Amino acid sequence: MRQSRKKWERKREEQRNKVIALLFIVMMVIFCVVNIATADRKFSAKENRALEQRPKLTISGIESGRWMKQYESYVSDQFAGRDFWVALKSRIDLIAGKRKANGVFKGKDHYLLEDIARPDEEQLKVNLDAMKKFQETYKNIPMYMMLVPNAANIESDKLPYCAVTEDQDKQFQKIKASLGTAFQWVNVEDTLKKHRAEEIYYHTDHHWTTLGAYYGYQALAAAMKLDTSKAPAMKSYAVTNSFNGTLSATSGYETDYNEPIYIYAPDDLKTAPQVVVNNVNEKKKTATLYDTSKLKEKDKYALFLGGNYPVLDIRTTADTTDRLLLVKDSYANSVIPFLTAYYREIIVVDPRYYYDDIREVMKKNKITSVLFLYNGNTFVQDNSISGDCGWKDSSSRHESRRRTGGPCRKKSGQKQNGKNGPGSVQTCRDCLYRR
Repeated sequence: MRQSRKKWERKREEQRNKVIALLFIVMMVIFCVVNIATADRKFSAKENRALEQRPKLTISGIESGRWMKQYESYVSDQFAGRDFWVALKSRIDLIAGKRKANGVFKGKDHYLLEDIARPDEEQLKVNLDAMKKFQETYKNIPMYMMLVPNAANIESDKLPYCAVTEDQDKQFQKIKASLGTAFQWVNVEDTLKKHRAEEIYYHTDHHWTTLGAYYGYQALAAAMKLDTSKAPAMKSYAVTNSFNGTLSATSGYETDYNEPIYIYAPDDLKTAPQVVVNNVNEKKKTATLYDTSKLKEKDKYALFLGGNYPVLDIRTTADTTDRLLLVKDSYANSVIPFLTAYYREIIVVDPRYYYDDIREVMKKNKITSVLFLYNGNTFVQDNSISGDCGWKDSSSRHESRRRTGGPCRKKSGQKQNGKNGPGSVQTCRDCLYRR
C-alpha cells in the first residue's frame, strides 16, 4: 500500500515537473516571438537617450569582446516591454528593502539621487592635460573651470540610510590641483551648500533646477568679475508643473511624481538684450533660448536651448565686444540665459557631439574668454574633451572613443535620432552612442 502511494506521488511529481517545464518553454517561445516581432527602437523618450542598435558582427569585435558587450546592451535596450519590467523590478526591490536601482538612490522627500561616478583616471588625466595644453596656446585669454557637484554630494542628507557614495569633494580637489593656475576655478560648491535647503536640484532628474543654475551664475559672475549692473532685473516663472525626469525613468522610482520647471525672464523685455541662436549644424536660427515645443514631450528639460547640439552660435545686442567660448554639458543649458547680457557672442560647444577643431572657433570668432562648465559625474567619465581641445586628429579621436565606448560620429553608418541629439550627424556602426 505504501509502495503504491509512493509510486503515485512520484508520478504526480513528474507530471507537475513536466507541466512546469512545458510552461517555461512556452513562455520562452512567447518572449522570443514577441521580441522578434517587436521593431527595434532608436530612441527612448522616457529615458531620454539613444538605444543600442543591433551591432555589426566583425572579427575585430569578436576578438576584442566588444561585440558581445554591445549585443548584451542591445538585448537589454530592445527587450519587449522594457519599461514595464524596469518598473516592476523597482517595486519588488522596494518591498525587499532596496533603495537603489540602476545607479539611482531613492532618497527622502521624493528625491532621486544619481550615484557619484567613479573617475576614469586614465582618461581624466588625458583630458586635463589636453585642457592645460589648450590654455598654453592661448595664454592671453582668461579661462575658467566650473565643475558643478551632483545632488548626492550637496544633498547627501537626502540619501537613504547607510548609502555609500564616492567622495566627490576629493575628486574636485584633485582636478583643481591638476589644473593649477592654468584655469581659474569657480567655487560653486560652497555656494550650493549654502542653499542646500532650497530646491536647487530636481527630485526626479539629474540636472540642477533653474534656481540652482541661478546660484551657479552668481558664483560665475563673481569669479569672472562680470558687471552685474548690466544685467536686467529678472523674475522666475513656472512653464510646466508636469516634469518627471530621467532618473525616474532609469530607476522606475517616483514615476507618478510631477514637479515644475521655471525660467527666469527679464522684467522689461524692451531693454533686455535680444538674442539670435544659430544651430550651426542644422542651419536653423531662432530668436529665443527656449524651445517650448519640448514641454509637450517627455524630456521637458530640453526646453533650454532645445537640447544638446554640437555647436550653437548665440549673438546678442549686449553693449560689449566680449565673446565667450563655452565648452559644456547639459548643466550649462539653464545657465546660458543669465550670461547673454555680458557677451556680444557666445559660442556653445558640446564635445560629446562636436568633431571639428576647436582652434578654428578661437581664431574665427575672436574669443575673449573661455569657460568649461560640467557636472561632476559627466566630467570624470568624459572621453570627448581631449579630442575637442584640438590635440588629436579625427581618426585618433574616433579610435579613442570607440575603445572606451563613448560617442563617435564618424561619417558612416546610421543616423542618430535627432530629438535630443546632434540631429543629422551620423553615428559610427561600431560605437553607437549610449547614455
